[in-house]
Amino acid sequence: MDAIGAITEILSWVGIGAAVLFGGAALIARLADGTWVPIRGVVIGDPAPDAPRRQVVRWFGDDGVHEAPLTAELRAAARGDEVELFHRVGTRDDVRLHQHSPWPRLLGGVALACGAVGAIALAVQIVAMVTG
Repeated sequence: MDAIGAITEILSWVGIGAAVLFGGAALIARLADGTWVPIRGVVIGDPAPDAPRRQVVRWFGDDGVHEAPLTAELRAAARGDEVELFHRVGTRDDVRLHQHSPWPRLLGGVALACGAVGAIALAVQIVAMVTG
């Protein structure tokens, strides 16, 4: 019985501590990611005469026209000469295909798993104290 008590004590402290740590990291990652708004970009060729022929994505924002280089990922998502993107508010050329980063969700999931391990270990520890 002493071994169960020691193991559950360690698991409860480590699980709950890790849950707090990963939960805080998830919150920080979510706040650092910023706000992303949906936009419709247009794929066009770069008109600069001295630049090598390349394609870019352009869109209208609140503060004028924005431009980002056309990557293979963006080209694959394009329908004809238009592509549905998300633009980071406050930047000139940050675009991506998804509104939310996967990192906060991953860190939040790890925090929930660690918290569940800690809570189960705490429950087992309490049951062991009451019955033993």
